[in-house]
Amino acid sequence: MQWWNSLVRWVQSDDGWRVVSEAVVPFVAILVAGVVAALIGRAALKRVVRLHDDEAKASAIAGIVAASRKAATWSSLGAEERTFTDHLAQEAEVRLRLLPVTGSGLAASWAEHQLGEIKRDSASYGHQPEQSLAEFRDRLLDWQSRPSRAKKLFRADLERWRYEDAEQATEAEQRQRDWKAERDGQRAAPASGSGPAAPARRADEPVEVTPFVPERRTPTAPTPLTDEHAAFRPTSPARHEPVRPREQAPTEAMPAQRDSSDDGDDDTDRYGDPVSATQVRDRTTPDA
Repeated sequence: MQWWNSLVRWVQSDDGWRVVSEAVVPFVAILVAGVVAALIGRAALKRVVRLHDDEAKASAIAGIVAASRKAATWSSLGAEERTFTDHLAQEAEVRLRLLPVTGSGLAASWAEHQLGEIKRDSASYGHQPEQSLAEFRDRLLDWQSRPSRAKKLFRADLERWRYEDAEQATEAEQRQRDWKAERDGQRAAPASGSGPAAPARRADEPVEVTPFVPERRTPTAPTPLTDEHAAFRPTSPARHEPVRPREQAPTEAMPAQRDSSDDGDDDTDRYGDPVSATQVRDRTTPDA
């Protein structure tokens, strides 16, 4: 306790009080002010970050809800609108998954599964899209306001869906095996009813080949016709042969008559003796 008494006496002295008032008190004041300023800045920064996260979360939820509204009319959308809806849903899902909020990954997986269900239900008769969209929106808004509680609900739904999918896959495999066994049984039934199957022939076993002998046929005599029109029936089918033109015999050229105007003997031999006009009249008109 001696050192504490010495410190008290030194502070109460003029030199000690001057050091405390001029050095220690300003230092403590500056230190406290710095701590208070740091706390205020941290609170303000956390508020700004929280506001930014809330805006990003609201934007992602709005994108997911807009995609769900489009998915509710999936069966009536065109090819381009379906492509745009898928792009919008995938973008909103990625933004929701990347949020630095508790349970953002579970919320994105839950929203993806729900969008697929809404697409499948859009083509069913009696589907009520308003009720599904309202439930989808309320669950996401509940997650925005109370992420810890909504995270548990999302996890429970995902585990239940995973179990149902596994059960459905097992049932589908069992039905596939039953159908295959039934088909194999139907194929084996005709084979067993037709008789015992022939033993399989080995590849190295010689095969006995019977030579092919053509059948010889004896010529038969033609049967004579006995009907009344046998005499007029042709014995063989008529043949149309082309008519060949007749060949004409070459004509011999007559020898040219030589001019015998100067030779009187040749005229007498060719035309005979000259006849008078009276003889000609008697020959032509014998009655005159």
